[in-house]
Amino acid sequence: MESEGISITHSDTALHKVLKNNWVVDPENGPYKTIQEAIDAAEPGGVIKIAPGLYSDNLVINKPNLKLEPKEKLGDIIIVVATKPGITINLKPHEKCTIIGLKLSHSGNNEEVEKFEKMGEAKNVDLMNLFKSNEEISPDTKDPYQELVNKFEIDANMNVIILLNGGKLYLEDCMLSLNFIVKTHVNILPALVINEGAEAILNKCEIKGNKNHLTIGILSRNADLVVKETKVHNHKAGGILVQSKEENTVRIANSKIVFNDIVGVHFVGEDSSPSLENNRIENNNGPGIKIGIANKAKIIKNIVKLNMDGIHITSADPHIFKNKIEKNYQNAIFTCTHDDIRCDGLMEKNEISANKRNGIHVTGLNNFSRVIGNSFIQYNKLAGIRVDGSAHCSILRNSVSKNLAQGILVVETASAHIEKNSVFENIKANIALGGQNSTNTAIIDNKIEFGRCEGIFLISGGQCYIHRNQISENNEGLVSITSIPDIRGNVITKNKSNGIMMLKDTRANVFGNTIKGNDGIGLYIRDKSHGEIKNNTLSENEIDLVVERKHDTLTFIQKDNTIEGDARTPQNFLCNIF
Repeated sequence: MESEGISITHSDTALHKVLKNNWVVDPENGPYKTIQEAIDAAEPGGVIKIAPGLYSDNLVINKPNLKLEPKEKLGDIIIVVATKPGITINLKPHEKCTIIGLKLSHSGNNEEVEKFEKMGEAKNVDLMNLFKSNEEISPDTKDPYQELVNKFEIDANMNVIILLNGGKLYLEDCMLSLNFIVKTHVNILPALVINEGAEAILNKCEIKGNKNHLTIGILSRNADLVVKETKVHNHKAGGILVQSKEENTVRIANSKIVFNDIVGVHFVGEDSSPSLENNRIENNNGPGIKIGIANKAKIIKNIVKLNMDGIHITSADPHIFKNKIEKNYQNAIFTCTHDDIRCDGLMEKNEISANKRNGIHVTGLNNFSRVIGNSFIQYNKLAGIRVDGSAHCSILRNSVSKNLAQGILVVETASAHIEKNSVFENIKANIALGGQNSTNTAIIDNKIEFGRCEGIFLISGGQCYIHRNQISENNEGLVSITSIPDIRGNVITKNKSNGIMMLKDTRANVFGNTIKGNDGIGLYIRDKSHGEIKNNTLSENEIDLVVERKHDTLTFIQKDNTIEGDARTPQNFLCNIF
């Protein structure tokens, strides 16, 4: 009996501790009629049990380790405020609070338009341009230092559902809704703001915006942020905006960021490495993902579709890895530079298809983006990969096919290193390059096949290197117009027209190529074109060699090459009649 008595005593003590550590909120039966009353009465580490109902008080949490949760399994707990932060959390760095299973909302107060304008003047934000659609703002002219993510003013009296000023917040199974903002509200209204030095962890939440008012889902300013299995949608000023430092931990995983305006997810902060993994980023009226200057974001295994640009990179160094990027209304990936600040983005092992402009567009001086090992870049309305604006891009081991313009397009002033790719079945040239100041492009060890037009097309190009490629079964093998290529060691076979065609004033070095079995002319030298042409093997073409005009460098072309079939050259390169 004694042992039973001891057992009962222990049980009573445990029950007493549980009851003592719980503060029940019930507007009808108490003991606490409001949530703030219970918070004020609670001890650190206490649990606030909230009965179902509608609450309207602004809350301030400044005690460590409190937990707010439903008292009952059935019924909604809805907190709606009209002004200032709905919940303000002021804790020390090692302190935390937990909010589970609540529905939180903010209606916005009746503000004056002048206050909105003053915010713009004070922070030097171009508010007229800040909220234009992506079509109205050229992505390479908008100042990346004047973005909403780093210019939005955070203050203690701002309108926001949750303002986390310090400590750690665990938010689980909650809805933050901005769907009922009053018509007179004019300021941008965020759902969750995380201030510098704080930390937020969100799990299985929904953060809903408003179709008629400017809202932000999450704004994080130099803080730690983890978002898991959360949906952020319908925010007209952006879904998730993150400014972070190198020491911050930012991870967004297994979530949906959809139907937002301006941007889906925006990362800024030099040397910061936020992570975006296994998310669906879709139907955003702006870039699905935007990465600012010197940021090192890790974008891994996301589905990015039906945005404007899928991913927009400005002078940043992200790793874009194993994503599925498709059906975006502009480019799958757009990478540019600002003020010639270097860009070293790595785009690796992605699946890129059916975008309405280019698969990947690389532009700007000091843009050294790398496109490596992407599974397929196909069915894009323009080029699979476009390089322009003085950029230099490394394009290695990709599969680039069935694009409606060129497979790889290198435009004037730009250059590229193109190696070990499979480039095939593109509607225009598989690879095209040239134009003013284009030089130092290398095309090496590629398979260039089944093109509807040219395998390789050069026009007005400077020095470029075309070595050891397999160029076969295109309409034309290689066409060079007024360019200076070095063509060595290629196998050029079974093209429907000519193997190599040199036009206008091309000045080429052509060494050690195998030109075989083309349906037209193996090597066709037209107009004023000429060059050093030696040690090539020409066979089984309809005509192996045609030279239209005499030139000193072509005098011994038949002797310097192995030509097994028909050769047509101007008669009497050297005439001794006089």
